[in-house]
Amino acid sequence: MVRPLTASDPEIVARISGYLAQREWPATSWSLAEVAPAAGLSPAGLVKRFGSRAGLLRALGEHWVDTIPAVPTTAQPLQELRAFARATFAAPSAHAARAGIGDLVSGLAQGASAALLDEGFARQRGYVSALIQALELPRAGDSDAAARLLLDALHGGLVRQASGTQGSGASPDDTIDYLLGLWT
Repeated sequence: MVRPLTASDPEIVARISGYLAQREWPATSWSLAEVAPAAGLSPAGLVKRFGSRAGLLRALGEHWVDTIPAVPTTAQPLQELRAFARATFAAPSAHAARAGIGDLVSGLAQGASAALLDEGFARQRGYVSALIQALELPRAGDSDAAARLLLDALHGGLVRQASGTQGSGASPDDTIDYLLGLWT
């Protein structure tokens, strides 16, 4: 277990975020006791650092927003778009997709979490819009509207994946390929 003073709060949050992203169970909630080992702390240590589960949830939301690039980071916008879509919308399993969607829905019910979700979704839209603009797609129209459509399609694919139905959804790459085919 990592000693509390040797890991910064952002490092602890990143560890917990990684753990939550890989969990595979049907539950849609988590406890401090469950995530504490991933952080290298005791549940009491997490409370000391973040105040409560709600405080840790807020830190996780801020971490998520901070991980979304504001602008393209490479000179290869298509590869960057694909990598972002895979990392963001390809859950490792239907169980993981359900858990993530459950966390999202519960976050929408809380004012501070809903504001962070709005901020994160706006940042995703701006980033994807910049990538679409860099692709110079002749029939994409307004890059912001195209980004909203692509993100809506990717979110829908994640919901279909959560249903666990065989053949229920396109991969992020399939979704991108289909829409790019319409826009070129």
